[in-house]
Amino acid sequence: MAKKLRGEFFILSANDLRTGEVVFLTEKGWSVNSSEATIIKIDQVDKFQAISDRDEKKCIIVSSKFVELDENRKIKSLRDKIRNSGLTFKI
Repeated sequence: MAKKLRGEFFILSANDLRTGEVVFLTEKGWSVNSSEATIIKIDQVDKFQAISDRDEKKCIIVSSKFVELDENRKIKSLRDKIRNSGLTFKI
């Protein structure tokens, strides 16, 4: 684990290498829908880091990140809220 994590609950996000989209790890694999993401407890981080490392080696995803959840199990940081909801303005 490269960065010390704070908090108790997380979801795992990354970028899909084929599409570039932000994806979230679910029980069935990677999904663009964060509401399907597996909730990860702090003591499970190493297990899920291994899954992420495996999928990076298979060139499925890149730049995985554990996203901290608040007490209501919603994404906590503004940066990750923006990554989750996509662009909020026209280019």
